[in-house]
Amino acid sequence: MKKLMFFVVFAIIFLFSCSKDDDKKCDSCDLAGRKAEMCDNGDGTYTFSYAGESDKVTQELLDFIEMTPKEYVEFICAAGAEAL
Repeated sequence: MKKLMFFVVFAIIFLFSCSKDDDKKCDSCDLAGRKAEMCDNGDGTYTFSYAGESDKVTQELLDFIEMTPKEYVEFICAAGAEAL
């Protein structure tokens, strides 16, 4: 009986211990051979990452500039490509 209880507890811990990072939604594009990526943090903020650097972007900013996260990433990549 102890083995069965141990197995049940282990199974519950294993099934419910995954992090929310697995469900993280990200949009990305290629900028100068590197990946530019914007990921939803699930709290009304996004993390924009490029070349080892990252910045926090709020939903309020995206609403103000009237862009979705995908449009924002595509805009940054298009602007960066034009600058090169």
